[in-house]
Amino acid sequence: MTSREIVKRCIEFRDPPRIGWHFHTDPIQGRIWPETDFAGAGYASDPRFTPKPGQTEWVTEWGIRRRTLGTQVGEAVGFPLGEGWHLLDTYRFPDFNADWRWANLQAGVDQGHAAGKYVYGHIPSLMLLPSDLRGMENWFMDHALEPDNLARLLDRLIDIRTTIIQHYAAAGMDGVITWDDMGTNDRPLVSPATFRELYFPRYKQTIDLLHSYGMHFIHHCCGQVRPYMDMFIEAGCDILQLDQPALMGIEWLGKHYGGKICFWNPVDIQTTIGSGDLDAIEDEAHRQVWHLGNFGGGFMVKAYQQPESVNLTAAQAQRQHDAFKRYGNYPLPPYPTS
Repeated sequence: MTSREIVKRCIEFRDPPRIGWHFHTDPIQGRIWPETDFAGAGYASDPRFTPKPGQTEWVTEWGIRRRTLGTQVGEAVGFPLGEGWHLLDTYRFPDFNADWRWANLQAGVDQGHAAGKYVYGHIPSLMLLPSDLRGMENWFMDHALEPDNLARLLDRLIDIRTTIIQHYAAAGMDGVITWDDMGTNDRPLVSPATFRELYFPRYKQTIDLLHSYGMHFIHHCCGQVRPYMDMFIEAGCDILQLDQPALMGIEWLGKHYGGKICFWNPVDIQTTIGSGDLDAIEDEAHRQVWHLGNFGGGFMVKAYQQPESVNLTAAQAQRQHDAFKRYGNYPLPPYPTS
């Protein structure tokens, strides 16, 4: 059975032989763990806006000025729509109809499929990108003072997402991911009522389009978003990728949402990895696999992709790798109860 089929079976609760794996990350103390069932492909970024190695400040093709201390992820410090909504009328969105964006997409998808991998690409976010375009303070206030203008921006982003998805579908992509953190450590960024009114219809629109093409929707989301979970399910989200699963509670997620959505997680980067306790890493890997994956599928492992940002050591990565492989074969070994 290929990696691609194993992943699809995990997502769709169709009795895979094991959990899906994605252990490959940037090197950790000179080491890598190459096992993965996944391959990435996507549109080309405008090379004029690509940060150079060692560059600490740059402007993206969205016009957002970013600054970094150590990695090339960075934070937004300059906001192209920050001075007022009047700027939206003349703002130049990146052109996703340009042929050069898609010149290498088909080859990337074909290469991944030839290797037996599940191939996915990314699409722009609905919360993080608007907050970077407007500035976080403005963006928070927009929900109360400028909801119509915020909706206008979201609809432009939906148009862009639709264009991207149509190209992905034509190339035979299996799924898409969006990186869209929606909460702090103790609450969602906006109220559930606001999420329902402003974001849910557009969130669901994207997912419905993907499903019409036979593709999956993968949502990376950090933060405490328990109040959104039912809406994620209602919208049809296929995979929830959590780097902090302990924040909402592994057992709680399994009890309420196991069998309804597939989880794609590392060991919790904030608590368990941060503790440095190798036995705790082993224990949590077993807990996640059992509580989230014991539904004829429903769990996959995705090692954290910026290991240096959480000071992940090679010993910790190795223990995570070994534990998920040890406990991730079906039938799953039960997690012991006290």
